[in-house]
Amino acid sequence: MTQSTTSLLSLDGWTWKLLIASVLALLCLGGCSKPPTTTEVPRPVRVTQLADRAETQAVFAGEVRARYESKVGFRVGGKITHRYVNVGDRIKAGQVIAELDPADYRLGADALGAQFRAARADYELAASDLRRYHDLRQQNFISAAEYERRETSAATLEHRVAALKAQYEQAELQRQYTRLLAEHDSVVMALPAEVEQVVAPTQPVAVLARLSELEVAVDVPETARVARDTPVSVRFWAAPNMVFEGRVREVAASADSSSRTYAVRISLPIQPAWVQIGMSATAAFSPQRVAQQHVIPLSALFVPQGDPARAPRVWVLEEDNTVRSVPVTVGIPVGGDQIEVDGLRSGQKVVTAGASRLREGQMAVAFAPSAVGRTLVSDASRLPARKDAIVPIAGYTPGQSQ
Repeated sequence: MTQSTTSLLSLDGWTWKLLIASVLALLCLGGCSKPPTTTEVPRPVRVTQLADRAETQAVFAGEVRARYESKVGFRVGGKITHRYVNVGDRIKAGQVIAELDPADYRLGADALGAQFRAARADYELAASDLRRYHDLRQQNFISAAEYERRETSAATLEHRVAALKAQYEQAELQRQYTRLLAEHDSVVMALPAEVEQVVAPTQPVAVLARLSELEVAVDVPETARVARDTPVSVRFWAAPNMVFEGRVREVAASADSSSRTYAVRISLPIQPAWVQIGMSATAAFSPQRVAQQHVIPLSALFVPQGDPARAPRVWVLEEDNTVRSVPVTVGIPVGGDQIEVDGLRSGQKVVTAGASRLREGQMAVAFAPSAVGRTLVSDASRLPARKDAIVPIAGYTPGQSQ
């Protein structure tokens, strides 16, 4: 037995009790101590600062179409034997597009032609007899009744010749209608019928679009006020740096039953030679009113999980670098990636990227914001520089998910 053990055994009862109480007190103090504090790492987000409301300039996407686009077909029915064009071909006026089997129409025209020639021969004979009977009547060798009968017979044959001539000409036209010709310089957009197909009269065989006059077709919402002859700035995606002046030529009288938008046609007084049917374009209408709502990116909207009303909200970055969800009222879309909303104030910073990972009151750090008014402005240099625009986070690389 060691000396230290001997010393502990020599202690009296009160000393043992005091020692045990001290050990228990130390254990209690250790168990009640608070865990070490941890600092929440702010989540990086991208924000957009709302600018003052300005005049609206509605921009709509559209495509180039021909003003005159026709579905052409044969005036008579029959079996298609030849087709001389393909989709995308450019054809001239008078060029043959397709042909029907002309056998039936040729036989009908030949039969009527024979009847017409026979009737004409009968009429010529009756007219010659009538001239002789006229001389005999002048000499009173025949009665007036006999002369009138001959005269009536000749008149009947004359009218029969006229009727057969009209029928024969109509049959010849029908034989000509077995060849479908282009009436204008056009481009073939579609070919609904194929060779060896039997088609009915006026059934579409080809869709032709005239190249003489092209225009831009857009669909505008009910809230847009577009009138005829309104000036429009048109840009083509093939040449985004070029702006062409156009005018509204036509506005649909009623909205589309499914999309509830109005079809608008914009004419181009100056038509570039490189513009082709089907090209994408954007039409910007002149400012007409002061915006009543702010415009934000669609990515800023979210619907909280479990919300029975499914009301859209946005995250707003406060001055203390915490986020707060704000309910908004959604308006009409602007372009393809923005939308009008009500319920926000100018100057607020709306989170546009990273909104799905935020929670109420969470700390967040913003990248350099971009100012928006009616349209987004991606140039962050328009805003005064902020030292706290980007706060470095240890171990975080921009673009890396947390």
